[in-house]
Order: sequence, then structure tokens, then C-alpha cells
Amino acid sequence: MEEHPRIIDITAALKLLMPNVNKLDSYESIIDFVISKVIDDVASYTHIPIQELPESLDKTIISICVQIIKTHQFLTPIEDKNDDVQSLSEGDTSVTFKSPATIYTELQSINPLSDNYLVILNSYRKILR
Repeated sequence: MEEHPRIIDITAALKLLMPNVNKLDSYESIIDFVISKVIDDVASYTHIPIQELPESLDKTIISICVQIIKTHQFLTPIEDKNDDVQSLSEGDTSVTFKSPATIYTELQSINPLSDNYLVILNSYRKILR
């Protein structure tokens, strides 16, 4: 598999933004997986080989990694997972919780300029022939 030429820099930057505050044993694996997944997805979407991804996309890759880790709560211990209540019913007691993805979607619709990665990626996207 191809390795991104600046993978060490991207990994270091992500670890500064998302430190292992909970001392998770799986921290390194999670960081490596998320970075690998995002780089693969960016390369696939833009039709740019991993080795040729421009340095100007590195911050976008890091931002997407942070977003994925936060919305999926990959670095949050199970007992601390976000369980925001979406709705409550009194008769026969029913409680519905919002998923982190739902929360993120709601936040994204409020300010689409800050996290609209497709717009950024589209400016790099190549057309396949």
C-alpha cells in the first residue's frame, strides 16, 4: 500500500490536537487507522494518487481526522460516551438518544463554511477520462 509522503508530520499534528488523555491502549491503532482511512478517502475522491497529494491538503486531512475521531468518539472511554437525549416520553417510559453523527450534522448545517470539506476537495479533484 502506498504511504503518504508526509504521514509522520500529519500523525504528529493529529496527536497534538487529539492527545491520549484517557491513556487508551488502542490510541496508536486508532490514530493510524483514522489517518489511513482519511488519506485513502481523499485520494479516492480527488483521483490523486496518495504519493501526489499536495501539501496544501494536509491541514484538511488533519481536520477531517479530528472530526471523525470526535463525532465517532473513538478516543472516549465507553463510560463517558456522549448520550445526549433527543426525546423523552412519559407513558411506558421511552428515551431516545442523539448519535454523535446526528449532532455533527446539526452543527454542520448551522455553519457550513467551517466544515464543508467537499468544497475544498472539489478544488483539487481531477476528472477521470
